Amino acid sequence: MEINMSNDNLSIWKQVEKTDFTHTKKVNQRGGYTAVSPQYQLKEATKVFGSYGRGFGLSESDFDMALFESLGVVVHKAKFFYVVDGERSEFPISNAIQATTGNGDKKRVDVDFAKKVETNTVSKALSKLGFNADIFMGMFEDNQYMQELSNEMAMKKADDKDAEQAKQAREYDEWKLKELESYQHLKSLNALKNAYTAHIRKCKRVNDEQGVKQFTKAKDARKQELEAND
Repeated sequence: MEINMSNDNLSIWKQVEKTDFTHTKKVNQRGGYTAVSPQYQLKEATKVFGSYGRGFGLSESDFDMALFESLGVVVHKAKFFYVVDGERSEFPISNAIQATTGNGDKKRVDVDFAKKVETNTVSKALSKLGFNADIFMGMFEDNQYMQELSNEMAMKKADDKDAEQAKQAREYDEWKLKELESYQHLKSLNALKNAYTAHIRKCKRVNDEQGVKQFTKAKDARKQELEAND
């Protein structure tokens, strides 16, 4: 796949920043986070760069065992390369993994540690190019973004795109009408500000300039009412 790199440093990033949420899962460890399927990441990278090992991958891979005896940690050092329009680029990447499980007499070497750390290193390198940026930037915690992403993915997968587009347009109009009416029930300027900010953000994401005007008008009217009642 050829990429137009002319004067756009975000050309790759823009193509790969959005993640199909059906290839993710919530992990309830380390405070909780969203994990993306490594196989899905490889598929998306293959679409952009070509097959693994030729269009992208790791080179000069090395496992540093200096911390293994004391901490059970192995550091993986490599170079990640990728090819765009026939030109190869690369950058150094490093990662670490707990290569042992258990404690004391039950301490054992994880026989899959090399495979796991290589997979994670590739994922880390791809993230530097923008792959799955919406996850790493915290967008998966934004309900509005997730709804928009769901709509976008549904459109891509729909057999009848016209019907899907009409369905989404109808649902959006219903949402907007409901939210505009809700302004009359907001009891404080702070609540009004928070609601307005969220609504404008959503309107701008879908390029709804008319919606921006409608919410601004509703906000100004309700603000005037609240200030008059103080």
